[in-house]
Amino acid sequence: MKRRTNEIQENPNDSAESSLQTTLTLIGVALGIFMGALESTIVGTAMPTVIATLGGIEIYSWVAVAYMLTSTVMTPIWGKMADLIGRRPAMFGGLALFILGSALSGAAHSMGQLIAFRALQGLGAGALFPVGLTIVADLLSLERRTKTIGIFSGMWGVASLFGPLVGGYLTEHWSWRWVFYINLPFGLLAGVLIWFAYTEQHARRTNIKLDYTGTITLSLAMLVLLILVERASTASIEVVAIGGLIVLGLSALFIWIERHSPEPLIPLNLFRYRMVNVTILHGLFAGMLLFGSMIYLPLFVQAVLGRTPTEAGQILTPFILAWVLSSIVGSRLILRVGYRSVSIVGMALMLSGALLLAFVSEVTTRTQLAVAVIFMGLGAGLTIATLMIGAQHAVSRTQLGVVTSTVQFARSIGAALGIGTMGAVMSWSLRHELARGGSELASLQHGDVGALIRQTTRGTMTPAAAKFLQSALANSLQKAFFAGMIAIVIATIFTLLLPGGKAHDLAHDEHQSPNADDSLEADIPDIGATH
Repeated sequence: MKRRTNEIQENPNDSAESSLQTTLTLIGVALGIFMGALESTIVGTAMPTVIATLGGIEIYSWVAVAYMLTSTVMTPIWGKMADLIGRRPAMFGGLALFILGSALSGAAHSMGQLIAFRALQGLGAGALFPVGLTIVADLLSLERRTKTIGIFSGMWGVASLFGPLVGGYLTEHWSWRWVFYINLPFGLLAGVLIWFAYTEQHARRTNIKLDYTGTITLSLAMLVLLILVERASTASIEVVAIGGLIVLGLSALFIWIERHSPEPLIPLNLFRYRMVNVTILHGLFAGMLLFGSMIYLPLFVQAVLGRTPTEAGQILTPFILAWVLSSIVGSRLILRVGYRSVSIVGMALMLSGALLLAFVSEVTTRTQLAVAVIFMGLGAGLTIATLMIGAQHAVSRTQLGVVTSTVQFARSIGAALGIGTMGAVMSWSLRHELARGGSELASLQHGDVGALIRQTTRGTMTPAAAKFLQSALANSLQKAFFAGMIAIVIATIFTLLLPGGKAHDLAHDEHQSPNADDSLEADIPDIGATH
């Protein structure tokens, strides 16, 4: 999106009414971004209880995958729609879909309904970040914009930290449905503030050609791939082969479309740079375990260790804290030792945590899990932001926004694939584990472990059956975490291929040029890169 030459600048002569409108608009944008950040972590701690209520652990992963798939694909579309129809209607439309999806998700009566409504919620969530930050850029001067976006970045960390705790508390003391209903008052307030306080400053454009064919093709490729991953454990070799060919065909078609599109969803010229390629591949594979663990660790703590939803949410607290702290430290180390060294140290830490998770069992303690996630969080904090900075410095100033969104897009795809892959491995293993059980477990042959979650508080199963089911689920989740560890190994190998970056290469901004203002997105940091 091009920066407007008549961008609003604050000055002492601004009217009190204008200042109040700006403040109210920023509060509305902040509420929208906070909801999107909170939604990334609040749902995971409620899912074990959702399974106990609705059943359907065999499609458990799709609750997260559906949301991530639609929100990821819609992010660049909403950004361009803000230029076409205006910021206010685009943001309001995204909020409306998000609120509607939240309300329907809270009212879902089956796992299938919940997945469908989460997909609807994701359609709206894709607007919260790009359109919200575009409104900020419209309203504020560069100096105030930088400070405001810095506050929003910190808000993301706060939401990520408290999301699991809030989700656990609501699930334990109210109902799991309130992890979705909680969005309604905040979303409505955000919509009202933006609709009435924000005065559209952007002249609508009609010369943008949305990459509809590229978006549809990529969405179909991702959907087929995710279905293939989820069904791979039960599908025949022929079905897997056909599905793989469809994915390859759609991917080839997408590349052809992007090559000929006037405004491609993912510009192919980015892949000329090794730094960018490594960063994208790292994000793709590292995201598989990092975000998959946020979904499956609460399930392990609650169903295997027999803890409460609140305690299940607390297991992610050291993970997020370590991530935030190491991100701060890593950003300071880059200028001293270079991005390659920082990234390699980070991957060593991340791999150590992944190894610990890969060998969990029913006798694993919460302390051992905490150590594992701390290592992973420290490693993620050192590598995620560091590689992003390296990729941004590998391209020209006018491509900063494009490379940032492409790297984030790859991480989101990796997260969706990781959740789907780990879910498929868990379901496959659980079916085989339960096949060895006695007649008392016959009703659980399809992988419904809701009885195990309920029995930890009600004692509805015999001790022998509960012990067997606990062991079966622990073994299944261990295999899922092992699959995630393999992805981290691959990400580590790609990290070793980084070009040798020196400190002085990053110490100055080599991209400052007369055309530095060509990209609005270039001034927007990747605040969503660590969620």
